[in-house]
Amino acid sequence: MKQAVILAGGRGTRLRERIGDLPKPLVDICGVPLLERQIRLAKRHGFSEALILVSHGAARIAEFCASRGNWGVAVRCVDEGRARGTAGAVLAVLDQLADEFLVMYGDTMLDVDLTRFHSFHVRAAEAAATLFLHPNDHPQDSDLVELGEDSRIIAFHPCPHDGTRYYQNLVNAALYWVNKRTLGDWRNNGEVRDFGKDLFPAMLRGGLTLCGYRSPEYIKDVGTPQRLDRVCADFRSGRVERASLDHPQAMVFLDRDGTLNREVGHLRSADQLELLPGVERAIRRLNESEYRCCVVTNQPVIARGECSFEELRRIHGKLETLLGRDGAFLDRIYWCPHHPERGFPGERAEMKFECNCRKPRTGMIERALQEFNVARERSWLVGDGSVDIETARRAGLRSILVETGQAGLDYREWAIPDVVVPDLEDAVAFMLDRYPRLLCACTALSAGIGESAIVLIGGQARSGKSTFAAVLRDAMQAAGRRALILSLDRWLRSERERDAGVLGRYDMKALQALADRLADPSQRPCALALPGYNKLKRERAESVATLAVERPDVVLLEGAIALALRIAGGVEVHRFQVEIDEEARTQRVLNEYRLRGLTGAEALELYLARREDEFPVIEGLASGARRVELASLMEHEISCPA
Repeated sequence: MKQAVILAGGRGTRLRERIGDLPKPLVDICGVPLLERQIRLAKRHGFSEALILVSHGAARIAEFCASRGNWGVAVRCVDEGRARGTAGAVLAVLDQLADEFLVMYGDTMLDVDLTRFHSFHVRAAEAAATLFLHPNDHPQDSDLVELGEDSRIIAFHPCPHDGTRYYQNLVNAALYWVNKRTLGDWRNNGEVRDFGKDLFPAMLRGGLTLCGYRSPEYIKDVGTPQRLDRVCADFRSGRVERASLDHPQAMVFLDRDGTLNREVGHLRSADQLELLPGVERAIRRLNESEYRCCVVTNQPVIARGECSFEELRRIHGKLETLLGRDGAFLDRIYWCPHHPERGFPGERAEMKFECNCRKPRTGMIERALQEFNVARERSWLVGDGSVDIETARRAGLRSILVETGQAGLDYREWAIPDVVVPDLEDAVAFMLDRYPRLLCACTALSAGIGESAIVLIGGQARSGKSTFAAVLRDAMQAAGRRALILSLDRWLRSERERDAGVLGRYDMKALQALADRLADPSQRPCALALPGYNKLKRERAESVATLAVERPDVVLLEGAIALALRIAGGVEVHRFQVEIDEEARTQRVLNEYRLRGLTGAEALELYLARREDEFPVIEGLASGARRVELASLMEHEISCPA
C-alpha cells in the first residue's frame, strides 16, 4: 500500500483576491482543482490511500473529495484543528501513517514520476527520509541543501548565506518520502513545526541519514496570484507534463574547462575558475527552454594528487554560485576523477586505472541518460576539445565544437564535429534558434533524395558545408533513413606533398577512387579506412578511423572540392553549393587562422592568397549545383513539412 499525506491546511491569504473563501487546495488549475490533480497523480503511480491534513475549510475539502467519489482512492480528511506547521501536523497523526509515506504540500502544482522517486528512496534503505531536490534560478536568496556524491545530505544552508563561501545550487522542493519508524523521538517535541527548518536539520544533527533525490521535474507552489498565473500558463503550454521524467527529455551535455570557464591547464583551485563571457546568459537560455543542462568533465587532477575532493567541491560550488547570481543553473555535474597514466608526485594509486567514465568513454553520458530519461536523438554535447566530439560520436549525440579553450586543435581524437561556433552563447543560439529552422528546410530537401544516393556538398572554406551536411543527415535519420557524412578535408595532403592550387591541396586521386567505390552497388556493404588531417602540423595521418557503409545508405561527401568529383554509373547524385555572406565568411576564416597560431597580418596574407587561387575554382565547380544560402535558411521563419 502506498500512502500520500497531503498537507492542505493553508488559509490561502495571499490568494484571497482570486479564490475568496475557497480553501487553497481547491484553487482552479486550468479547469481542475489543484487537490484533484495531486490525487490523480498519486493514483497514476499506484497510491491507494491519501491522508489529507486540513484545518481551514476542512468540511468543504471533505465534501469536495466525496463528490468525486474520492477518485477510487481511500481518502481520509483529518482536521488538525489548529495550525501545527508542516512537520507538526504529520507528527500529530503518527498512528495513522503507513510505515513509509509520501509528503506532498497542498499548494504545489507538480507532475513528478513518483514511481522513479520511490525506487530511489527504496534503494536508500537506511534513510530516515528522502527529499526531492532541484536547482533554481535564485539560489542566493533560497534555503540550500548540500549533497554528497553518495546522495546523502551533508548540511542545510538557510538564508542569508555566508558571502565568503560557495554553495551547491540545490533547493528543497517540499516533496518527501519519510520512514515512520524514525519519527517517534520527535512526536512530543513542540519545537518541531516545519520539515525544512526544524525536523530535517534536527534529524541530521541527531545522526540520522537523509538522502536527496535530484530531479528537474515540475514542482512549483501557487501561493500568490503571480505564481498561480505562471503555473497555469505552464500547464496550458504543456510544459508541466513534458517536464515529467515519464517523458524522454532533451539534454545538452557541456564540457567544463575551456567551454564554461577559461582553460588554465588542469584547474586545481576554485580561485582559478573564471567563467567565459556570455556563459551565464547561454545557460539561462537553456534553462528557459525545455533542454536539461548537465556538465560532463574529466578531472584527472584528483587521481594525479593535484586537487582534493573537498577542493573540487569548492570549484563546482563556485561554478554554481556564479551561474546562480545571473539566474542560471545546471541540472547536474558529472565528473570523472580517474587517470590511467602513472608517475605523478602525490598521485592516488587507487584511481589510476582505465575506467568507463573518463571521456571519450561514455560512462557519464550513460548515467545521465538513465537518471534523466534522456532522448539521445534530441540531445547535444558541446565542448572545446576533440575528446568531447569523439564522446558525442560514441554516445550517439549531436556535437558542437566551440572555438574557446582548445578549439578542437588538440588532436587527441579524430572525430569531426557536426557544428563549429565561436563560443557557448553562439552554440545555444544555434540549437534553439537556427537549428530548428534549418532542420525544417533540410526535411523538405531530403524528401527528394533516394536510397544509396550520393550527395556532393561543396562551397568556399568556412561557408557552413559541414553544418548543412549534419542537419541534412539529421532530417533523413528522423525519417528512418541512414545517412553518413564523409568530410573530404580528411584527404588534405601534408604540406610538403602538395601541388599548386586548391585541387593540389587534396589527394584527388584517392578521393575519386572513393567516389567510384561508393557509386558501385557491388562494392556495398564496405568498410572504409579514413585518414585524418592535423591543421596545426599540416600533416595527414592514415587510417585513424573506419566507417561502415551499407547498401541503402545515403553518403554525404562534404568539402570545398566535393563538386569536382565525377560520379559514374546509374547511382542517384545530388549536388549542393553552400553559400554565406562573404564578410561573415572572411571573419570565420581569419579567426580559424588565428586559432592555428598565425598573427593577424599572417592570417590576412594567407586569406588573400587563398582567395586568389581558391575562390574562382570553387565557384566554377558550382555550375549546375543547387545553391543553398545557409544563413537565409537559419534566420527566416520556415513552415516545416508535415
